[in-house]
Amino acid sequence: MKKVTVEEFIMELSQKQKQLETGVGKALAKSCALVQSTAITSMRDTLIDTSRTYYSYNKRIPHHPSVAGNPPAVDTGTLRRSITYRVDEKEKTGYVGSTIMNPPYGAYLEYGTSRMKPRPWLRPALERSLPQIKEFILDALRGIK
Repeated sequence: MKKVTVEEFIMELSQKQKQLETGVGKALAKSCALVQSTAITSMRDTLIDTSRTYYSYNKRIPHHPSVAGNPPAVDTGTLRRSITYRVDEKEKTGYVGSTIMNPPYGAYLEYGTSRMKPRPWLRPALERSLPQIKEFILDALRGIK
């Protein structure tokens, strides 16, 4: 065992902290990107209720809703295109969600309304991504030398 001074020990700990922060930041960004991708893919693979057809406000785009409890069906792709993520490296936080705010279309689908049962798309994407997210974090911890 090598003897080190207090200053050397503190310097080594500081370096390991920087490595950890960098690794965790990268794992967080990869995790958010994975949840985003999983949510988008889930809409492509959803179950469609073919027994009902609705038309958009301009009566030109037919809509076949997804089966309640499944991710929403895609007509125009607006919701899918609006799914984005943001990572705050300093605070070590990440956010995944829809940029459609007025009305909060993604939230209406996720939680349902008084006239529509939920078509969750974000929570299931996070749940499906959790095993891989854990691996991203473990890899960040393993990378500390």
